[in-house]
Amino acid sequence: MDLRKHLGELLDAASAGERFLIERNGKPLAMLVSVEDARRADPDAEALRERRLAALDRLDDFQRRMAILHPLAPDDVGIVEWLRRDRSRDEPDGYPEYPEDEPERAAEYEARYRAAREPEDDSV
Repeated sequence: MDLRKHLGELLDAASAGERFLIERNGKPLAMLVSVEDARRADPDAEALRERRLAALDRLDDFQRRMAILHPLAPDDVGIVEWLRRDRSRDEPDGYPEYPEDEPERAAEYEARYRAAREPEDDSV
């Protein structure tokens, strides 16, 4: 059926509850459904937002519990620093892959990292 020639008929049928699969070259592209069917398929935006926020709260609680159950040793790095070091090992000025083989480069990186994290003192 040619969509352009029969659009009015298709819209009437879809609004009555019929569903249409729209294809191009035998491959599905879209569905034409009534507004009611589309609303049932799409979750409420506010409810979805609330579920996502609740999931983030559960992740925060999990992180706190894990920090209590498995505290870091004084010389351990956190996951953020571990990822930063892992990602920067291929960069010429990044953290070396094996710091024990390049202690000077590791110390330079850590000094740059600490300096970038310290708040600037604007009082002169």
